Amino acid sequence: MAEKLQSLLDKINEKGVKEAEATAAGIIAEAKKEAEAIRAKAKADAEAAVRQAEEQAEGIEKRAEAAVRQAARDIILELRQELEKRMTRAVSAAADQALTPEFMASLIKEFAAKFATDPNGRITVLTAVKDVPALDKAMKASLAAGFRNAPQVFGDSGIKGGFEVSFKDGEVYFDFTSEAVTELVADYIGPRLASILKGE
Repeated sequence: MAEKLQSLLDKINEKGVKEAEATAAGIIAEAKKEAEAIRAKAKADAEAAVRQAEEQAEGIEKRAEAAVRQAARDIILELRQELEKRMTRAVSAAADQALTPEFMASLIKEFAAKFATDPNGRITVLTAVKDVPALDKAMKASLAAGFRNAPQVFGDSGIKGGFEVSFKDGEVYFDFTSEAVTELVADYIGPRLASILKGE
């Protein structure tokens, strides 16, 4: 009887051990699967994070390059505008100094020789109000012998320097005001300045 009982106990024990071992094996297998899944997810997440970081870094680099290019364009544009302003001021100052009443009278005399061949023709000049007396005097001295009608010199408050002259009752007209001369020179120098700034 004791042997049968022992045998029964051994069988129960063996069965319990096998069931425990099977349960443990199942738990271990499940744990391994979960661990593998966790590792795979962690790897995928890490790879995704690396890709995202690389994309962000590439985007930041492109934006930085675009910003640098834009800043360079802005600097060149501002430099060009500032140089053009300074050049215009310098040309304007030079024109004001060069266009003295005596020089204006000599220019008008040369124009008159080419475009006012009729002794009865009329020469009309507009100049800065401040230059009227000196220009009128200089012109009468240089043109009186060639024309029956004395040149007419008028002051115009809109003219800062230089002159406008017309012959043949306005049919022939020249603008040598300091503003016109400045604009002419600035238009000529402007493209050359742009070429220099572009390194051409």
